[in-house]
Amino acid sequence: MLYLLVQVNESIKCIVPEHVVSIESTDNQFSNLFDAVTSGEYGDREVKVFIRREKSENWKEVDNGLKGNLEMLEVLSFLQVKFSIIEKINSDTPALIQNTDAFNILMNNSRQLLLPQ
Repeated sequence: MLYLLVQVNESIKCIVPEHVVSIESTDNQFSNLFDAVTSGEYGDREVKVFIRREKSENWKEVDNGLKGNLEMLEVLSFLQVKFSIIEKINSDTPALIQNTDAFNILMNNSRQLLLPQ
């Protein structure tokens, strides 16, 4: 049985604050821990997994992400897990809208006929 400090972030926003979670390390992956902490709410999102032993250390990214086995925490004595949800970039927005500036908007609006002539 593992007892871990777990938190979930999306960008800089903390979705699930740090709290203690217990889970069996055998036959479990980080995805099982993530689903247990988030109640399966973010199952369709891309997630990065970070671990560390104590707060004074830097976070280390888990190469396998959610597919990584929880036994590594027990073997390497890591106690803290952070899940970082990757924000989806909206690629539906046309490039013109993303790269417009105030001057171009003013010039385009000045060419439009607003009143009947």
